[in-house]
Amino acid sequence: MGHDLGYAALALIATTVYYVAFLIFRISARRMEPLRGGRPLRVGWLMMTDPVWLVGGLLLFLGLGYEVVAFSAVSLAVAQPIFAVSLVFLVAFAVRFLGERLSAREWASVALFVLATVLIGLSATSEGELRADATLTGTLTEPWTMAAVCAPAVVVAALVWLVGDRRAGGRHARKLAGVAYGIGAGACAGLAEAGIRGISIVYEDTGSIRAVMESAYPYLTFVLAALALAQLQVALQRCRVAIVAVVLTVIGRTYLLVSSTVLFDEQWPRDTVPFALRTGGFVLALVALLSFPRYERSARAAPEAAAGKGVRARS
Repeated sequence: MGHDLGYAALALIATTVYYVAFLIFRISARRMEPLRGGRPLRVGWLMMTDPVWLVGGLLLFLGLGYEVVAFSAVSLAVAQPIFAVSLVFLVAFAVRFLGERLSAREWASVALFVLATVLIGLSATSEGELRADATLTGTLTEPWTMAAVCAPAVVVAALVWLVGDRRAGGRHARKLAGVAYGIGAGACAGLAEAGIRGISIVYEDTGSIRAVMESAYPYLTFVLAALALAQLQVALQRCRVAIVAVVLTVIGRTYLLVSSTVLFDEQWPRDTVPFALRTGGFVLALVALLSFPRYERSARAAPEAAAGKGVRARS
């Protein structure tokens, strides 16, 4: 029991460090020139030459590394609620110390996301986890399988970048909300984590670094992690960290579970209660996603609305 509590505590600390990196990335983003998704090399150069961003990147990978250690020793039923608690802390910090404001609709969506995360965790069964860990699809001899898994994440990220970079003129021009960027970065991040899991499985099965390097997983991890980090940096410069982090995390974990059914033959729960919990979790995540506003509210919309109310009151 104490052993499990120790790993659970390590998971919570690791996840907290992971999210502290988001806050450092936000500080870094505010120091940078306006970032454009259509100029990915320029974005990458600015990130890699900014010492503040490099500190955040170090913390991110440190937290992720300890997450891999901790979550390999705890069940999904323990891991998912830990993610939910960490998300609540991050949102509370952003609201209290960064001055971010969420509408009632956004608060409801965040609450649904947290509940969905917990339900998916509770749906885990030891039988399903053991089967997934023992299954090795290896280097995926069918290249179209890998392409089918990667394509949605890459396409979503590309579309978000193109739409987000489109210059909309006029008084009522609106910019994409953090939910859009969170979806693009989250899909890439989830697939990168699937690549990390694949590396672990290949190494445990073969004990060979060469076998790992001959598999598709290291390259999958590197490319998708780079895309996720670049889009995250663009998002944190334009949007609220609370929204971006919540959507990125939930979409990433969801995409990880979905891609694992293809890459690692992870089975959907068959028993009635776990099946209902996981299905309900996915449905709630989808409802929360659809409930988020697609555009950021204009900074002058609130003052104009307040002025309008004042005029009506005087009349």
